[in-house]
Amino acid sequence: MMAKVFGNFGIAFFSPLVGGNIAETIFDMSITITQLLIISLISAIFVTGLAISKELAEWGRGRQGNN
Repeated sequence: MMAKVFGNFGIAFFSPLVGGNIAETIFDMSITITQLLIISLISAIFVTGLAISKELAEWGRGRQGNN
């Protein structure tokens, strides 16, 4: 379960970081690396929260069937 959560965090963090950096290079949007890091961290927090909720829901369904 923890591997899935950390994997989702990594994907959610690095996707906007790389995508934002590429967009900045192509379109010259004047976004600083600090702003990209903050955006990436916020994205990763939301996606990780969703991943944890999904894992807990699946764990709960599994425990419900064992009663």
